[in-house]
Amino acid sequence: MGRQGVREVARRAVHAEITAVAERLFREQGYDATTVDHIAEQVGMSQRTFFRHVGTKEDLVLADADLQGDRMVEALRSRPATESPWTSLRHAFQVAVDSRREKAARERAQLMWSIIESSPTLRAAYLDRMDLVQRRLVDVLLERSLDAGSRVLNRALVGAAFAALHAVMEGCDPDAEGPDTFAADLDHVLARLEPTSA
Repeated sequence: MGRQGVREVARRAVHAEITAVAERLFREQGYDATTVDHIAEQVGMSQRTFFRHVGTKEDLVLADADLQGDRMVEALRSRPATESPWTSLRHAFQVAVDSRREKAARERAQLMWSIIESSPTLRAAYLDRMDLVQRRLVDVLLERSLDAGSRVLNRALVGAAFAALHAVMEGCDPDAEGPDTFAADLDHVLARLEPTSA
């Protein structure tokens, strides 16, 4: 392994350690009561080193959501232009389904969601980031559309699909539900909401 490879492995290991310590502290103390200084101290690093590895405390919690949003945009971009936007969005949401394949991943997703829900500031940041993901999805749909005036329609379509996804995410029990149940619930809700002319 080259020097760059070793550095990358070390960087990922440090990031994983910071994340694990932060999640433990968030569980024990709550998000707002946990400071960057406290996380850095527990990991054994300076605040400056923390910021170099992670960015902000908010970034630490929302990193998975950001990555999932990027993957959804790419998944939507890969769908055939002839496919209905609603069907394409369901395929893009497969990213969320796949992220729940393992029980540990489902439990972590529930933990992150409870942390986000516990902090009004963090919830607002999460909603801002999801709004950006939705706008990016709209842009992808517009790239496929021949109707230049369809921004509002596509924005409404993406908003409705995202609302369905979030309703299913909020309603899932990581102990009782696996990815197949989550996928079935998502398919059921999306089928009930599917526009007749999307």
